Amino acid sequence: DTASQISMKADRVNIKADGADLSFITVTINDKNGLMVPRSKNRLKFEISGAGEIIATDNGDATDLSSFQSTNRKAYNGMALVIVRSIKGKGGKIKLKAVSDGLKSSETTILSR
Repeated sequence: DTASQISMKADRVNIKADGADLSFITVTINDKNGLMVPRSKNRLKFEISGAGEIIATDNGDATDLSSFQSTNRKAYNGMALVIVRSIKGKGGKIKLKAVSDGLKSSETTILSR
């Protein structure tokens, strides 16, 4: 099927507000039924707000020379990864959004305490 939406799943939805704790968010390109589209290479743009920051993005493609600090990343085999870090002393919600042309965007929330 054709790619129609983005989904995100955080390995941890609660992190410590110590400026060192991390959450790894797996980003998947899915069809209208929620199944991964393995050959999709859509360019993803990540936006973050609240008590966290994006420290790295990756896609597992050894030939992709994009900076790990880039907030833009092409999906590779239908997937990408975003690593979010808490901000020291700043608790609260961290909202991460992923957008891509022609796809339904996705948003996830992580809580920093």
